[in-house]
Amino acid sequence: MKHFLAPLVVAALATPLAAQTIDVDQPDTSVCMAGFGQVDLAQSFIPNVSDCSGAGVFMSAGLGSAETLTISLYEGGLPGQGGTMIASGTGLVSPGVWTDLFWPAVAVTPGNTYYLDFSPTFSMCYAGSTSDPYAGGQVYANAGYGSFPSFDYSFRTYGGGGLTLAVTGTCPSVTFTVTGATPFGGIALVTGPSAGSFTIASGACAGTTLGVTPPTLRTVVGSDASGGLSLSLTLPAGACGTLFLQAVDVTSCAASNVEAL
Repeated sequence: MKHFLAPLVVAALATPLAAQTIDVDQPDTSVCMAGFGQVDLAQSFIPNVSDCSGAGVFMSAGLGSAETLTISLYEGGLPGQGGTMIASGTGLVSPGVWTDLFWPAVAVTPGNTYYLDFSPTFSMCYAGSTSDPYAGGQVYANAGYGSFPSFDYSFRTYGGGGLTLAVTGTCPSVTFTVTGATPFGGIALVTGPSAGSFTIASGACAGTTLGVTPPTLRTVVGSDASGGLSLSLTLPAGACGTLFLQAVDVTSCAASNVEAL
């Protein structure tokens, strides 16, 4: 990590803990299912817990190169077919690895059907299976979200809360709200000019992946008894529209979703 994050902050961090818990998991990656610019790609699923805080996909190995991906969560139907987007996350995805994108936890109803909508990628292929490994949902692909009932993408969803960050107000006058941190612990606010993957290479949090790159530590603020933080600031005008923000729990190493300033 860059010198402005170490040694003071990184040396104080404890063993990393998972910020979220996997809820729905379809791990079969045996087939190159869709991609290469195909549109209207989605996967339906049924949550087991009462919130959703992220989702992940696996891109087939050996095909394409890293690109930006957006995963959006819809309730009530598919996009353009009565569905309403209730959450979304954007980040870099690479072939041959799982990529997880997170957002502030949103309420979902166990037993109801929800939809993950994937933005097109132009050089990679979404992995999956044609043998119907996940009974709670299916693949949709091609213009108009064509139905493939026995197909499933390789995907997973997250629930159970975790560290979340929300930015409200109009830059430069904004309020940062963090929930799910360690009570009476420290919360680091980190910015970067790009939303992308940055892995801490050394220190107690080695292996923790941030979603801003290159990261700059702005401040460390104490959380309250519930593990929350609300911080209102007037930012320099130059920060508006040029930086991405992420919170890091300096006790657990959990990283939040990324928000644009």
